[in-house]
Amino acid sequence: MSVRALRRLTKAEAFVQFQQNPELASTISGAARRWGCSRSTARQWLSEFTAPPVATAPAAMAMPMAATDAAMATLPSSADAAKAALSDLCDALENISPQHVVDSCDEIEILGFHGDCQMAATWLAAAGLLAEAALRRAR
Repeated sequence: MSVRALRRLTKAEAFVQFQQNPELASTISGAARRWGCSRSTARQWLSEFTAPPVATAPAAMAMPMAATDAAMATLPSSADAAKAALSDLCDALENISPQHVVDSCDEIEILGFHGDCQMAATWLAAAGLLAEAALRRAR
């Protein structure tokens, strides 16, 4: 079993790893564990690494305002992204046992996995209570 070093990478080192393996963007927690940083830092870095290049002023001015508004309207909201991610998670959980996931973690990954589980359990409990209340109000 191999154990990754617990060393915080610089943003430049993280960018090199991201260029070599773009799949790092698939999970914030996995990238944070690999880079030795917080999930918020990993989220910020990944958004910077995957952001399209910034357009120069003349090119931005060439786009009509209506086209800009239409492009902005097609972006998914955070709520839509969370609902889609939860749906995908539930689909994935149908095919694997919790024990199998825990057994697949090394000594470093299990720490992050434990924290992710605690955060997700708390968030899902709150979301479940709010959804239940909304269902009661709808009756």
